[in-house]
Amino acid sequence: MAGYEQRSVQATRLKRAAFFALCLILACAYGILVVALPQSLLVGLAVPIVVMLLLCLWMLPDRATFSLIAIERVAQIYFILSIVWPAYIAVALPGLPWLTPTRMALFLLTLLFTYSLSTSGILRTRLMRVVRTTATFRWCFLLWEGMQVITLPVSRTVGISVRHLLDNQFSLVGMFFLGCILFTQKGRAAWFVRALILCAIFTALDGFVELRLGYPPWANHIPSFLRIDESMLANVLGSQARSSDGLYRVRGPFVNSLVFAQYLAMCVPFIIHWIFVKGSLYRRLLMIVALVILFGAITVTNSRLGFVGALVGVAGYLLIWAYQTWRSGHGGLLGPAVLLGTPVALLLLFGIILSSHSLTAKVLGNGAHSASDNARRIQREMAIPRVVHNPVGYGLSNSGLVLGYTNPAGFNTVDSFVITTVIDLGVVGLFSFYGMLVLAARRGVGVYLRSTDPEIRLAGPAAISVVVFAVISLVLSQENNMPLMFLLAGVIFALSARDHKTDITV
Repeated sequence: MAGYEQRSVQATRLKRAAFFALCLILACAYGILVVALPQSLLVGLAVPIVVMLLLCLWMLPDRATFSLIAIERVAQIYFILSIVWPAYIAVALPGLPWLTPTRMALFLLTLLFTYSLSTSGILRTRLMRVVRTTATFRWCFLLWEGMQVITLPVSRTVGISVRHLLDNQFSLVGMFFLGCILFTQKGRAAWFVRALILCAIFTALDGFVELRLGYPPWANHIPSFLRIDESMLANVLGSQARSSDGLYRVRGPFVNSLVFAQYLAMCVPFIIHWIFVKGSLYRRLLMIVALVILFGAITVTNSRLGFVGALVGVAGYLLIWAYQTWRSGHGGLLGPAVLLGTPVALLLLFGIILSSHSLTAKVLGNGAHSASDNARRIQREMAIPRVVHNPVGYGLSNSGLVLGYTNPAGFNTVDSFVITTVIDLGVVGLFSFYGMLVLAARRGVGVYLRSTDPEIRLAGPAAISVVVFAVISLVLSQENNMPLMFLLAGVIFALSARDHKTDITV
């Protein structure tokens, strides 16, 4: 036929053989590199595979429908597991990350969500309509993401930084985008808040059992195939008491008591919200009991940051509630009285705290906390010259090495996420990250003050919860609750889109 040429069968066979030989050589090279390279650099071998998978997803044709119901179900399972399942109960295989039900649910959730985004133009359009509701937040988000990539070449541990970058895309960025889609559906935000409160009550009650036993209730009942390295498990489950007082510090299902206290404090604004909104007396009494349980659990964590965060949550919500009540004119003199009386109430509360030795120790600290205060002061002084020397950043997961502060146990540690962020991602990364928090909280408060829809007004306590996270991050550099914080940001922007009646129904 004109315009076509006939290829010989022999030439085709030679090409197939050459392609097969090339694949075989590549497979052998990968096998050698897996054996020869240290574990920290193995992540680099996965980059070409991930790039090819992303290209395949990008080339998939669009479909008219996507599995939103499946995404919702897996997201609900992941959310509950991320709170109640201890991260150290896992299958530990050589050369692989810990395999936990939480991570497997996250992997399945990421797979479903990524596939749906790749094959549904409608879903991508709706997502961008939610994200683009504020240009300033979008620029802060892009700057934060960009600094994670820009600082990779200067990282002292490139493999670890790449792995941290990938983890952030799955557990942080993915949670934000997922929240922007899921919570645009009516009833989803209310379910999320109820589940959050129930998980908080469950973990708090479990904390009281842990206090009585002196160790987590499941510590002696972990199956052999779920036990990680015994020395590491002993370190995780070991005593976290301060040497100065020897008091046991409840940690719940989290790795330490500080993270547990932070989580409980982030739940307080939602409970306060359910107490103040219109509802049955029975529900309000239940929420008051729940609030008492959470404050009791924060007490047994023996963590000042938990008390400070909980008080910020209570005061922050009362302020926006009082202002909204005053502006609406439905509460009579109650709104103005609460709003104008807040400074006096804070002074009275401060006086009560100072009058009680135990309250002063719980909130402001005493001699038992002097070591922590001195450590944070020393770290701030050490961080300044490092930042001046390189204001661009040293790369993800490098703050401990660059700062060079060693705790009494002999480990490099950083006790403030501000220091961690400014050393890892530089000044731009610091301002872009906390800029996202401020803008998300501001948007949530605005939606709360403007809307009359009971579910959309959940953006208010979500905003206060983000503020609680930001305040606690000043003295805590753990990222365990960051997925929850990014999910809350997604909740805020999804509810904001609903409030503006953006076309986001999927």
